[in-house]
Amino acid sequence: MATHLFIFLLLLSIAFAVERDIKLYWNRLKNPQKIYQLYRSLGFSTIWNAEGSKNIMAYHRLLEKLRVHGLKEEDYLPKEGLPLELAYTDSLIRLAYDLYYGRVEPKRLFGGWTIPRKPDIVISLLSELIKEDRLEELIDRLSPPHKDYKRLVEEAEYLEEISSIEWKSIRLNRELGLGDKSPCLDEIRFRLFLLGDLEDYKPSYVFDKELERAVKRFQERHGINPTGKIGQATIKWLNLSPAERLKIIHLNLEKYRWLPEIVQGIIVNIPSFEMHVVKDGTVLLHSKVIVGRSYKEDFRPTPMLYSRVESITINPKWYVPVSISAKDIVPKVKKDPQFLSKKGFKVYMNGQEIDPSSINWEGLSEENFPYRLVQEAGPKNALGRIKFNLPNPFDVYLHDTPDKHLFKRHRRDFSSGCIRIEKAKELALLLLDGDWSRERLERLINAGETASLKPKNRMPVFILYFTAFEKDGLINYREDIYEYDRILSKALSGGPR
Repeated sequence: MATHLFIFLLLLSIAFAVERDIKLYWNRLKNPQKIYQLYRSLGFSTIWNAEGSKNIMAYHRLLEKLRVHGLKEEDYLPKEGLPLELAYTDSLIRLAYDLYYGRVEPKRLFGGWTIPRKPDIVISLLSELIKEDRLEELIDRLSPPHKDYKRLVEEAEYLEEISSIEWKSIRLNRELGLGDKSPCLDEIRFRLFLLGDLEDYKPSYVFDKELERAVKRFQERHGINPTGKIGQATIKWLNLSPAERLKIIHLNLEKYRWLPEIVQGIIVNIPSFEMHVVKDGTVLLHSKVIVGRSYKEDFRPTPMLYSRVESITINPKWYVPVSISAKDIVPKVKKDPQFLSKKGFKVYMNGQEIDPSSINWEGLSEENFPYRLVQEAGPKNALGRIKFNLPNPFDVYLHDTPDKHLFKRHRRDFSSGCIRIEKAKELALLLLDGDWSRERLERLINAGETASLKPKNRMPVFILYFTAFEKDGLINYREDIYEYDRILSKALSGGPR
């Protein structure tokens, strides 16, 4: 009985000491409220005890695994000036939250970020792992469950292995193709082998069929037109060293931490100009898309956002935003006074239709545009035959387009911010989920009347920005067209939150 009483009093005194120290060092802790919450769930028992404890060794083993996840071991070492118990717990919580939510808050970097935040499970999970003596599972349990995340981590591990290999810049004087000979072809062949596009490396200065196949594969996974010929665009990516690729991987691992688990949804990836519809891990539909412009002189980026398809408009009218009217349409009217009538536009002022010929188009600007342009439904309408309406603060939506030929281009960033979809009919049928046949939808479109349909599946829409991702078993890279990676890299250089 006396022994039990002694143990009880000892545990009570330890609990008192831990709670006292939290309050004493409150203002010097990074996450004092989370620390208090964790210890309260543990009955204020100690986690680390003393130097050399099992949990301390487990924590340092965790730190050794961070680099391939894009996190630095030194950022999560216990700080000096705190009791050992609190120093380790403060660092543990910082690491756990950075693994789960990411090191930066996307809302701070990208205005209007609307993608929902994951529920906070960090403290409850930490409590579970500590109670069950499974702290070493922390990285696996808190890292994003997305398949792409795991593949990017594998890519990071491999790039670290080859990062010490010399990677000098290759200079190209002319385009190289099948049958050509050049001293640089041997180095190109070796790099394609290291990057996984060439199966076997054999020294050669000759551009043969095997090299052509490898070049095409390399081009496809870098968003380059797969001609099999080596030009400046291909050389630019071949000159990207493993260390530079590793930085891209780390940036994209951070982006995955911002996302909730996506069970189903319409996923648009801006840099790859693609849309996927997924459900329970299965891709139901893939389509090329056209996204907002990246031109420095006329920057109209498609925003990253989250929404749901609320309705589908068949044969939509286009109520042209003032900015697009002034920037895009007015210059065309100046060149051709018949442009509006040819394209089916009507002009309104104060709700009344007016004759376009009565307007002095020369004196108009975005700040001085009292008119509303409306393009009637039909085959010339800029929205095509189908519009997918999703509430969001940017007035961005998905839509069809009459300019189908533009989908043949490999780089497709020339919209005003909205997303044009190559397979708009297929997406509509998927969202209507068996309520409509293709024939019935075609009849409605051909009737020419504007109609609104409610989708059976109000599928979530995620518009994202990944410059490295898995596709068909291969890691793909894409150009940072909006320089969002540069913004993120600058934010991450400040260290952990």
